[in-house]
Amino acid sequence: MTNKYIDENKDEIIKKVQELIQIPSVQSNTENSIYPFGDSINNALEYMLNLGNDLGFRTKNVDGYCGYIEFGKGDEIIGIIGHLDVVPVEGNWTYPPFSRFSS
Repeated sequence: MTNKYIDENKDEIIKKVQELIQIPSVQSNTENSIYPFGDSINNALEYMLNLGNDLGFRTKNVDGYCGYIEFGKGDEIIGIIGHLDVVPVEGNWTYPPFSRFSS
């Protein structure tokens, strides 16, 4: 079932990943306490939470510090931890960072 879903939705999955990696989620200083790590990281967080909502999951933004996407109910849950921020762009790149690469 999983392979069939991936095969049927491959183009959309690739599109969503491309949209996410185009967000320059580098930490920045901010005066806005609503976005403690800066606007760009907040944009990546909101993108993922909105995607989770669109896919039918429950989501929660925890004061701009983190968020989670959950599915199911019960006493036990499985958590997968990741991050959306990236290191500052430096050095030489074969392809421009945060741009859409197409072959």
